[in-house]
Amino acid sequence: MTTRRTRTSIIQGAQLAALMLCATLMPVAAQDYSPVVVVNDEIITGYDVDQRMRLLNAASAGSAVTREQATEQLIDDILRVQAARRAGIRPTQEQITAGFDELARNQNREPAAMRRYFESKGVSLKHLNKQTGAELAWRALIPATYMSRIRISDSEVDEAMGTVTAAPVEPEFLLSEIRLPIGAGGEQAARAQANSVVQALQSRSMTFGDLARQRSSGISASTGGDLGWVPLSTMTPEMRQIVSPMSRDRVSPPFVDGGDIVILGIRDTRGPGGGAAAGYRISQLVVGVAPDAAPSIASLALQKAQAAKARITDCASVEALKGEYLPISGSIGTLTPDRMPPAVRNTVLNLPVGGISEPIRSNDGFHVLVLCDKTETPGAAAATTDEDQVRRRLARTKLARYSASLLRKLRREAVIERR
Repeated sequence: MTTRRTRTSIIQGAQLAALMLCATLMPVAAQDYSPVVVVNDEIITGYDVDQRMRLLNAASAGSAVTREQATEQLIDDILRVQAARRAGIRPTQEQITAGFDELARNQNREPAAMRRYFESKGVSLKHLNKQTGAELAWRALIPATYMSRIRISDSEVDEAMGTVTAAPVEPEFLLSEIRLPIGAGGEQAARAQANSVVQALQSRSMTFGDLARQRSSGISASTGGDLGWVPLSTMTPEMRQIVSPMSRDRVSPPFVDGGDIVILGIRDTRGPGGGAAAGYRISQLVVGVAPDAAPSIASLALQKAQAAKARITDCASVEALKGEYLPISGSIGTLTPDRMPPAVRNTVLNLPVGGISEPIRSNDGFHVLVLCDKTETPGAAAATTDEDQVRRRLARTKLARYSASLLRKLRREAVIERR
């Protein structure tokens, strides 16, 4: 026999189950899975746009990203993936995971922690993988398609190195770039996106390199936009006009260069009218940890590196402490910016003399850097430039132009239906 109390319990249980079911279903029902754009028969849904907006906002620490900007980036991603697929390039899940891990470590972040951060901002792992896969596919496609066409002549190298005897040594600029393609939304939409990037830079919520990796469409994005030393004569006219009056440690206003809106970071200058080659005398303490260490072990190593920083007062104190840390601790010597790894360069160029850095991650572990001294060496620029480095930079520049040109071609030929 069913008592009144039993019937009440059953009803309450059913009501509770119904509430729990509604609570489970409501977020799913709230998602917009209706088509927003169809790109060559591939659908972009409202949910996809929401996810990309969350990703971009999280990556740029909350600087405003519009739905239009997110949609245009998704269109570009689909076109890139489709082009790579036609060339037989399909990144595996293992490659995508490794690519994201590399991105995290380049930003001195632990990959699992970076994934958790994006998930906390409402970005699904599936969408993270999709975005990373598109970047990897494009990064593989461009060299595979165009590298065989690139020819770097000796005269180009000579001119870039400033060693042509008929011409004087010219100003050179240590540059980073962020390239944003001018898509279907036109120049105004691309400029709006560029302004949001500049806003994030001005707020110091993210470094130039981090934003380049997350937002740039250039071939240099994987290295934080690093272009190395660029002679004035090798720049496009638009770039030359912007850069020539600028000094070190400055960020350019957004400008049009080919089919892109470009933001440049001028990290250093050298040569006639371009300042002098700077030499940075650096010391370090290094806490060892393997690149594939478990998050808990990496976290302990980071804490030890932060404790090491607290013990440092100057470069002399590094010498006194170095025996307690990895053997590579101590004086690094005097380096010019072009001889530094990108992570070290981006850190050191922002330190005052006597400044002590936050720990930065490498394959060896966590490094705490101290800028002991900074010297100017007028006229030393050309002698420190490596020919192979110049050839690689010239090749990267040409690949970046091919990349922008191919994306514009894919846009022109695509069937894009907006709903």
